[in-house]
Amino acid sequence: MAKPTLFLLLLLITNLVFSQQKKSILLIVAHPDDENMVGPVLAKYARLGHTVNTIIATDGKYSPLATTIPAGDSLGKTRQLESICASEKLGINHPIFFSIDRMDTKNGVRPYLNGRKRFLEQLKNKLDSIKPDILITFGPEGEYGHSEHIVVGAAVTEVLLREDWVEKYPLYFLAWKKEQVTDDPDLSYVNENYIDLEISFSDEDARRSLEAGKCYVTQFTPEEMKDQEDHFEKDKYKMTPFRRFYAPKRKKVKKDFF
Repeated sequence: MAKPTLFLLLLLITNLVFSQQKKSILLIVAHPDDENMVGPVLAKYARLGHTVNTIIATDGKYSPLATTIPAGDSLGKTRQLESICASEKLGINHPIFFSIDRMDTKNGVRPYLNGRKRFLEQLKNKLDSIKPDILITFGPEGEYGHSEHIVVGAAVTEVLLREDWVEKYPLYFLAWKKEQVTDDPDLSYVNENYIDLEISFSDEDARRSLEAGKCYVTQFTPEEMKDQEDHFEKDKYKMTPFRRFYAPKRKKVKKDFF
């Protein structure tokens, strides 16, 4: 058998190095604990050696769901600490907190617009500095119709369209199939004809996500965490679906719809 030439050896080495290059993923969500919607996926890519970052728009200080801590700054700070705990359980970088008060109009239209403007500016700057290979955020259904989820997902999309970054930063929306939704599928599912990515994960990745969820003692009761464990044990898919955001560049400007 002929010995491989130096050129072929260099080619093999180059291909091996290229195949092992690590990538970066940036998840952009509204609240501490939102990252758990794709927790197993984040854990998987961190386990494989990729860089995983999260941006959390608000501190979540208005949601004392399973705690006696009243709504306010103290709760917001506690939820930030819970999110740091969760990131360590998942094996990803600590979150980047934008600390915007709200991403909806509950406190008035002008505060909402100011917060949204701040989010757009901060996100543009972070994308410029992090330069992620992949973006993940909410689709137009906002995971389950949550208004702040919808606003955050729309704002991420807007930044890409504003800056001509659609190809530069590939964006994927979470896209649950109807049979995967456990609460109200009429609020959250995507027709599977539009799902173009399905990421599988291991039992270990799921376990890490469950451990991360336990950090959020202000948000989940022990009973709710037990329900999540039962859900993962019964989950026959071990897969999270996504939908790629596409926006083809114009070839020419039309003058009419028809």
